[in-house]
Amino acid sequence: MSFTITVQHDFAEVVADIRNESCLAEDVWISCYRLIENTCTQSVHGKVRLTAESDDQGSGKIPISLKAREGVECHWADHATYSQLALIVSCESLAIPPTLVSFPTHTINKLHANGIECMDVAGEWIVTGGKNGTLRLDPWLESDPSETSLSHRTGRGHLSDITSCQFFPSGEVILTTSIDMSARIYSIHPDPRQPGSTSLMMNVRSFTAPHSRGVSAAGIIGKGKEIVTACRDGKLRIWNVADSTVVAEGSWPGAPSVSVRAIHVAPKRFLDSTGTPAPLIASQSQDSPLFLVLALSSGALHFADLPSLKPIKLRTSCITMDHAAGSPMEALAVSRSAELISWGTRAGTVGVATLHWHLPGSSSSSSSSACSGSAAHAESVDGEDGDESVSLTPLASWRRTTAAVNSLQFVDHDAALLVAGDDGLPYRISFAAPQPVILEEFAGYDCDPVAAIRASCTHGQVFSASKDGNVLVWNRPPSHSPSDS
Repeated sequence: MSFTITVQHDFAEVVADIRNESCLAEDVWISCYRLIENTCTQSVHGKVRLTAESDDQGSGKIPISLKAREGVECHWADHATYSQLALIVSCESLAIPPTLVSFPTHTINKLHANGIECMDVAGEWIVTGGKNGTLRLDPWLESDPSETSLSHRTGRGHLSDITSCQFFPSGEVILTTSIDMSARIYSIHPDPRQPGSTSLMMNVRSFTAPHSRGVSAAGIIGKGKEIVTACRDGKLRIWNVADSTVVAEGSWPGAPSVSVRAIHVAPKRFLDSTGTPAPLIASQSQDSPLFLVLALSSGALHFADLPSLKPIKLRTSCITMDHAAGSPMEALAVSRSAELISWGTRAGTVGVATLHWHLPGSSSSSSSSACSGSAAHAESVDGEDGDESVSLTPLASWRRTTAAVNSLQFVDHDAALLVAGDDGLPYRISFAAPQPVILEEFAGYDCDPVAAIRASCTHGQVFSASKDGNVLVWNRPPSHSPSDS
């Protein structure tokens, strides 16, 4: 499935012009690409003629005909409307099957003048971090502009680029990190110390020293009484949130020359001696057995116990991925069930594997890191027979372009994955056997690198934040199948 489909980024504006009778017909371009081997790409650049038709009242169809030519095929998706534009595109010469291409339902414009570095979504709010310490909280649901309680808010305190931002489980608090050597916690509510101001979030906690270099990422442990930070000084630190103190320190293989690119906190799912899954702990309370996984610039995954930060033995020494030997990892995701893990590399490869935890007592040859390249360079870890361990079983890997993968999220009950990267071509993919299948291409970008992609758990929309400072929002289609012709 190493193909991509791009559609003229202002396609929606062309449709609007025809709808408003500014013109009766217009061409738009559609380009299809297929990656051959590692770097060679074949392409077809076609066009589609959009022509106004008589409006068949009550049909529910868009009264604009589509006539594709020059090697591409195109028609409206069955669920397409003016408010939710969607196409089915295919290209026979490149063996590209009919694929759903969705267009944004709305755009949140110019949140950051110098581009967005990170993003998260909770409820009706979206938080974005940018250059020079800029942090914004914006309502994404379209509402009455006079509703001041939902106006955007800013967070002050960071002095340099923000490297990560995420909501606590409550959705009321935000954790951020920055290259200014700090992590901070903000309340989404206005700062009571600023009377009359509804636009400033309160910085309720700051985590600075002993950070001696920029903070790359952070994770929330359980309900949020503790957090973990990964610093460029080569240290992992567990912080007590109540008093902003360090309660544990650790590291990772190769630190500090090897950097942490992404981290994730998740619950452990154990197998008994027969290989049968033990019951999954549903909620991440402070007493739940949790683990930390790091995506490293060496191209390895590193696992550590929480809150001890003790390295966890890995029964699988290496995840072989021919596309990305030695490529630094850039993105990481763990499924809600904690049974799947996915990673993305700077070379454009995405991998998915099953994640199995094993109860103490079984012996195996193991390490704490899994490499994503073809060479097994995982660091060995001394462990006792009574130590717990984890194993990874590769499910799928693919590469659509050579651009870096920046963001991943499991969706559709952990059956699919959202992927976004520097190529500006975010997508949703099923990774089930026998091979991955593109479920949906998200159109709307004009070659702008995408920093983050997220799905709303409560509303179902998909959000992506790009280096142009905008956030695009797509409604999910009523059917997840692309073949709705």
